[in-house]
Amino acid sequence: MFVVYHKASAQILKTFNLESGAKRSATCMNRNAGDVYYTYADMETYENRTVNRKTVKNLMTGQEVEIDSDTPWCCNPASETYWSM
Repeated sequence: MFVVYHKASAQILKTFNLESGAKRSATCMNRNAGDVYYTYADMETYENRTVNRKTVKNLMTGQEVEIDSDTPWCCNPASETYWSM
């Protein structure tokens, strides 16, 4: 089983079974989204890939939330920008 996922966010785009003789490419580009690149990996590699995580405090509720360390500030629930968009 393989997954196609967004390189930066690790969001899964599609899962599929790949036959042994099938041709595949390492990366692809979503033409509608500009320079957003996707890649594929087998399910085990995808699940075991290391993503650094950090804990931040949700600005509205005060609860601690775990997010990826490379999350942009505008997508961080600890920022006013996140809550004002």
